[in-house]
Amino acid sequence: MMVQSPLKKHDIRPNLRKVPLPDNNSSSAKKNKRAKHSTTPNGKLGIPKITPWKVILGSIIIGIFGLLYLTHVFSTQRLLEEVQTLEAEYNRSRAQYDELKLRYDRMIGPAEIYRKAEDQGFINGGPADKVIIIKE
Repeated sequence: MMVQSPLKKHDIRPNLRKVPLPDNNSSSAKKNKRAKHSTTPNGKLGIPKITPWKVILGSIIIGIFGLLYLTHVFSTQRLLEEVQTLEAEYNRSRAQYDELKLRYDRMIGPAEIYRKAEDQGFINGGPADKVIIIKE
């Protein structure tokens, strides 16, 4: 015997799904499902037959994908050659820039400035790190 407390309320929502009642003709529906599959004389399910038009269509589709792949490979190779050419040109330009920058730095460097100053008659005053002595 099950005893339920009168203080406890159960909030149960109603079932909103409509479940269809089973048909009496369920055995005929199973027969229709079996009729859709191809059967062999032994009663086993057979492999679906491959027709020539399916083979031709599959060959055409594979050929199209192969052509697209080869086109992609050749265009990628062309782009790689172009990138390598541009990279070689960049490296040559960078080397030329570095050489010119080195020449410029030598032209404006302190050794060159001192040499030009001596040629014009200036006298080197020596280092500027002399100690200043303060008398008190």
